[in-house]
Amino acid sequence: MVTKPVAPAVSSRRQLKWIGLTIAVVVGLGITLLPTPQGLSRPAHLVLAIVAFSILLWVFQVMNNGIASVLMMGLMVLAGVRPSLALSGFSSAQFWILLVVLYYGFAMQRTGLAQRLSYYILSLFPGTYSGILWAFFLIGLILALGIPSMTVRTAIMVPIAWALVQSLGFGPRSRGTALIMLTVVEMAILPGLAFLYGSLNGPVVEAVFQAKHLPLSWTGYSTVMAFPTFLLSILIIFANQLVLKPETPLGVSASFAKEQLKAFGPIKRTEWVTAIVVILSIAFWTTGRMHHLPSFLVGIFALAVFGLAGIVDDAAIAGGVSWTLLLFLGGIFSLATVIQEFRVADWLAGYMVPIANHLMFSAVLFLVVMALGMFVLRFLDPSVFVIIPVLFLPICDLAAANGIPPMVLMAPLLLACSPFWFSYQNFWIAMGEGMTLGQACSTGQRVRLANVYALICLITVAISVTFWKLIRVF
Repeated sequence: MVTKPVAPAVSSRRQLKWIGLTIAVVVGLGITLLPTPQGLSRPAHLVLAIVAFSILLWVFQVMNNGIASVLMMGLMVLAGVRPSLALSGFSSAQFWILLVVLYYGFAMQRTGLAQRLSYYILSLFPGTYSGILWAFFLIGLILALGIPSMTVRTAIMVPIAWALVQSLGFGPRSRGTALIMLTVVEMAILPGLAFLYGSLNGPVVEAVFQAKHLPLSWTGYSTVMAFPTFLLSILIIFANQLVLKPETPLGVSASFAKEQLKAFGPIKRTEWVTAIVVILSIAFWTTGRMHHLPSFLVGIFALAVFGLAGIVDDAAIAGGVSWTLLLFLGGIFSLATVIQEFRVADWLAGYMVPIANHLMFSAVLFLVVMALGMFVLRFLDPSVFVIIPVLFLPICDLAAANGIPPMVLMAPLLLACSPFWFSYQNFWIAMGEGMTLGQACSTGQRVRLANVYALICLITVAISVTFWKLIRVF
């Protein structure tokens, strides 16, 4: 019997996994064997070790992220965390809103409504670089209302943009190609930050607020986040064109989008059903202060409607959404509660609060430093979901005592959550590179626009402080 040699790339990935597992075990055991820090109970000390171990499993992709999350919860039970607390993320309202809104995204994609909307919007804008980028900004914004998953939005928008680029005859990795493709991925990510359920960060934010027993509504979130999100997106569109100026001007007709739109034919019944469900759900979320019903409730009934309409069938229940993501985020929701319950956040505050306290003389400086902290920690946590509670929970009380509301504290963390100096930091950039077989941009082009994003993010945070004061948020 002749055995086939293992491909070098596969062998390298296996080696990296084993190296990552070794590092994770060494770090986890190392923290466990250290004397328990002052201010931490022994179970809390073990939780800290388990979190460090789990983060390294995620960083090195040692195993499926969902499985690693489940393992984390099992280790927490062994460490003395009550099972009901260790698994609390799966019984939280945030988990169920995450589950149902992911099926919203599946319905929009499966029925073709998302693609129809995308081509329709693209057909309304002039065939210039600026027109194309503004069109994709609006596409990302509209899709975010019904598709919280940035992954799904990227999966819809990148192929459309890539087909457009190829139809225009752009060369691989040309400045025009890189400008359109990289900006399109940014527009698949950023506009959704304006809405509580416009990105997968929203349920994480809700879970963190719940851990601190802080109120949070759809309108309250958007009041703080809409302006900086739109400002960041708009400035990026202008700045990207200056930094990555295409070789030649562009002037094309809207025939590409119109031909694609024509191929869809009349609007189908399932598209109407999906559109009505999404519109009614948004109305439900925006009027939460009036009816006081839980956010996930409308999604539960919406899922039943999708089932009756044949949009979500037996196969879709299993494969329509990412159960890896659901397991992973269920663990993260539990983690936020465990960190608060075992006073790990209070212990971290002992290190972070003195530093933050020296910055409180200037709200602008303090919030800009919080954004910088997010940039730094994103080198360690590609998921971003662990960083949010780690940075927010220890500082929240101090910020509130100095007149900075919790949602304002959260804003720079969300705005700065998508750097892409390295592809591993930003799954959606890596996803776009994979979908275009690496032909969309060069490393240098990606790094240049990553620098633009980081700089404009800090500028946006600084400007937004004035806006928040004007609208009396603080």
